[in-house]
Formats: sequence, C-alpha cells, structure tokens
Amino acid sequence: MNKYINAFLSLAAVASISLSGGCSKENPFGEEDNAEMGRFLTSSLQVEVNPEEVIVRSTADDVPELSSFTVAFYKEGESAPEVSYRYTELPEIVTLPVGTYSAVAYSGDNAEAAWDVPYYRGESESFAINANEVTEVVEPVVCCLSSVKVSINFSPELTAAMSADSKVTVKVGDSGSLDFTKADEGRHGYFAYVPDSHTLVAHFTGNVEDYPTSVSKARENVEPGNHYIITFSLRSAGDGDPGTLNPSIGVDATVEVEDINGNVIPEDTYLEDDMRPQEGDEEKPDQPNPPIGGSGPNVVAAADSDVKLDGKEYDFGDGVSCKLEITSEAAGGITGLIVDIVSDTLTAAELEGFGLSSHLDLVNPGDMAEMLANLGFPVGNDVKGKSYLEFDISGFGGLLSMLGPGHHEFRLKVTDADGVKECTLKLRTL
Repeated sequence: MNKYINAFLSLAAVASISLSGGCSKENPFGEEDNAEMGRFLTSSLQVEVNPEEVIVRSTADDVPELSSFTVAFYKEGESAPEVSYRYTELPEIVTLPVGTYSAVAYSGDNAEAAWDVPYYRGESESFAINANEVTEVVEPVVCCLSSVKVSINFSPELTAAMSADSKVTVKVGDSGSLDFTKADEGRHGYFAYVPDSHTLVAHFTGNVEDYPTSVSKARENVEPGNHYIITFSLRSAGDGDPGTLNPSIGVDATVEVEDINGNVIPEDTYLEDDMRPQEGDEEKPDQPNPPIGGSGPNVVAAADSDVKLDGKEYDFGDGVSCKLEITSEAAGGITGLIVDIVSDTLTAAELEGFGLSSHLDLVNPGDMAEMLANLGFPVGNDVKGKSYLEFDISGFGGLLSMLGPGHHEFRLKVTDADGVKECTLKLRTL
C-alpha cells in the first residue's frame, strides 16, 4: 500500500477582503465600531489531502483536485458556517466575530449515493478569534475520504452465464442505493456514512443460465474511508463436467478489506441468502400460495397477508401483513405448535432481551405467554384443541426493521392426531 501522498496547500494571498468592508495595512481592523471583530490569517492554514483509503486490491483514485475544495469557518455550537470560500478564492485575511472556531475543508457533496464523486473532509483544531488580533494556526487540516466507497466485480464465468439485466443493488444504511450492472465494473459508488446506520447490503438479482437467482451479502460496521470491492462469482454444487451449468449452480460473493497498514480485515459478518436459483418448477404457476396440507393440519397464508408460503423470500417490516391460517380436521384439533426462529439479527441473545427464546412452544409457552400474546401470537388454550387459528407475526416487522438488514426464517411445526405439518416463512429486512 502506498504511503500517504500529501499535497500541501499554502493558502497564499489573493486579496485583502473584509466581511465588514475594506481596510488598510496600517489599520487592519478597520474602524473602532469593529472592536468585537478579529481576523484569521489564512496563509497560516495548511490543508493536506490524504488520498489513501482502506482498500481492496486497488489504489486510491477519484481523488479530487485541490481547486475543488471549499474552506468553511464554523463558530462553536453553530451548524452553519460563518463564512466559506472556494479554495481558489480564499482571501489572505478573513474577518470573523469574536468566538471559538474550526476550519473545515471539504470536496464533494456527501450525497446519500453517487457515482464517482468522493467526499473528502478535514477539520482543524479549534482556535480563538479575539478582538483586534490576527489568529494563526499551526497544525494542518488533513482531508481524507469520508464516504463509503464500493466497487462491484463479476467473475468471467458469471459474466458469461448471467443475463444482460442482472444487477447488484448496493445500499449503505437506511437511504441511498445504486444499481451495478456488467457495464459498471470499474465504476465507484460513494455512500454517505451515517454513524447509527452502517450496514452495507449488496443484493444480486438476475437470471444465471436462465435460472432466476437472488443472492444478498451484507457487511456490518462499515467505516468511512473504506473501499469495499465485492466480487460475485459462479459456484457449482455439482461434480459435472467443467462448464456444465445445472439447477444446482449458485453465486458467491467475497470481499477482502485491508487496513492502512496492509492488515486484512476478515470477512466476519456476512448475511447470506439461500444462494440457490429459484426454479419454480415444484409449484404450479396458478398456485402462488399452495396449502400445506394432506394428512394432518393444513397451513395457508391468509388472503390479506403480504407474505406467502411459496418458498420465496419476502420483504418484511413495520406495516407488512404476515398471517397464516392453520386448520385441523382431526379429533381433538391442534395438539402442538412449535416455532423456531432462525435470523441474522433476531438472535437468541436479542430475543432473551425481550424475554423470549428462538424456540417457541405456543401450546406450553411458560413465562413467555404474556409477551407472545402482546405480539399477537396465539398461546395456550387459544391453540390447543382448536380446529382453526390465525398465526400472525406482523408485530415482529417493526422489531426486525429496528435490528437492521438480514434474512429470517420462522419455521412452524404443527401437530394434530392425524400427523405433523412443517412450513417456513422466509423474510428479509433491508
């Protein structure tokens, strides 16, 4: 990895400009009515541009020209700058009201999501502007990449196998997304970093050798200044002849991240889809919500449910209806209803914080009965012996959304005197 490349800006004299009017060198502070004003000597301010980033098999690029930088002076406690200048228009002397300030240099708009436009930013240590004094600073302002940089690559094998409309949708945090296609290899997407929303999700969708394929990868705790290069490649689960594609093929995604010293940050927090093409051959086209029935209980998605039991993964969140209808024709009705939660984010530890478990026995809920009932679950005698009941987990939508992006399965096991039926709700939060 290259060392820092520092471009020092000596912000030399352009003009002697005052916010309150002109002034002479003999009386640099103007008239006496400017007694509460002070001056900042901009030639004392150095700005260093550090084009290095935490990168993956790449060197920093898209580094902005120094002439594109803006220098803004922020008074302590204020969200808007007192005054700002383009670097090329920076005067030798800046007149400011008395107070404590910092100088911020930046290039770019820090957009939620943008192509090829990085956001560089640096901030000085605070300094005081005193009446009738000229303030200088000693330490330079170092401007570094302050957005999240993402590149998407496709392996040659996958490029040859995937459809022209295949794409990878990348989203960082809760807002802003970009779609990467084959044509976008080599392009860079830049995403605003939000401290409380820092998950990167890359979602591949398209046909791979004519099979619909959907694969999601996510990385938690992304950092500004990091360059995440994610490579999607073809994976075959079979042992057939090389190059032979079949329904067992899939897509993998990998990324390596190095820190500034060349240390590799491991691929430690990836959330995966099932990574298999969705063939759709097992279900009839006119049966998008097939009943899970036969010998034993029947399970079907309710008519007003936004989530179906067709093996597909559905987006889930606050306001999304997720209801199942369970029926039994056996003598004695339903005798058991077990729910196992398998989730990237709603882990056993998270559930314990709510007084719940990832293994729920709704006939014998124990201490969890009240919490489950508050979430809309049928429990105890509302399940046991019933010939019909509604299983509604819509109340989990808001909870899962708060925990961030991930994949979730609610696996049901329903029992009556005639047999056992199992089914799975597949959900996704973005």
